[in-house]
Parts: sequence; structure tokens; C-alpha cells
Amino acid sequence: MPDAGDMRSIGLLLRGINFDFRQAVDTALRAAGTETTFGEISPMMSLRLEPGLNGAQLARQGMVSAQAMNTVLKALASKNYVERRPHPHSLRADSWHLTKDGLRLLERVRVVLERVTATMLSGFSAREIREFEDSLQRCVDNLERSSLFR
Repeated sequence: MPDAGDMRSIGLLLRGINFDFRQAVDTALRAAGTETTFGEISPMMSLRLEPGLNGAQLARQGMVSAQAMNTVLKALASKNYVERRPHPHSLRADSWHLTKDGLRLLERVRVVLERVTATMLSGFSAREIREFEDSLQRCVDNLERSSLFR
């Protein structure tokens, strides 16, 4: 097990990667003329993988407040990238889905995201990238299995 100094460094590095990656994506999206941000693309990517998520679920995944996500979803809906539908299991919750315009936007920004990711991982071998992904997934799995969030 790493000592406390190593663990503190890992947390700071993860925070730094998150911040720098988001900033790089926003810069690249602006340069590509998409008129969108990582904060808008992120919930759309979640909806592509899991159509019908509600606002609270999207907020948790995006690590923002429900109010902040609600603002983002309303803005995306006004641009016709997402649409709200009645939730199949709850009268109080909403169910969000991508529109055809939203899917087209995601396809357009996919190239931007791939370019930023390739830049971030430049110098890594294919094996190192697989090992890095596996390590990150193990971290996620360990935290999800832990009792820390129950």
C-alpha cells in the first residue's frame, strides 16, 4: 500500500488531469467552432450510453449540483440537442434523451475528443494505455464496492 504522501499525490494528479483535460477539450471545441463545452458534451455522452437518465443521475455523473445540471439540460434542450420525456417509473422525475441533432453534434465532437485524448496519451504505448485504463477501472470498481458511499 502506498504511503500517505503517495496517495495525496495521486488525488492531486487525478484532479489536475480532470481540470486540464476539460480545459483542453473546451479550447479544442471552441477552435472547431462547435459552440459547446465539455460541460454540455459530458451529459450528452452519458445519454448516448444510457438513454433516459434523469437529471439527478446526470448531475451525479457530471459531479455537479442538480440545479447546475438542470440549467445545462435546459440550454441543451433549447438548442434541440436533448429532449425531456416522462420518466417510465416516476411521475416526479424526468427522462432525458438525445435528439438527432444531439447525435450529430456528438459525432462532430468525437474527433475533437479523440484528438485531445491522443495528445494527453502521447508517448504511451498501446500496452501502457490498456494498463492505465485497467488501473483506472480498478479504482472505480474498488470505490463502488466499498462501504464508503453506503
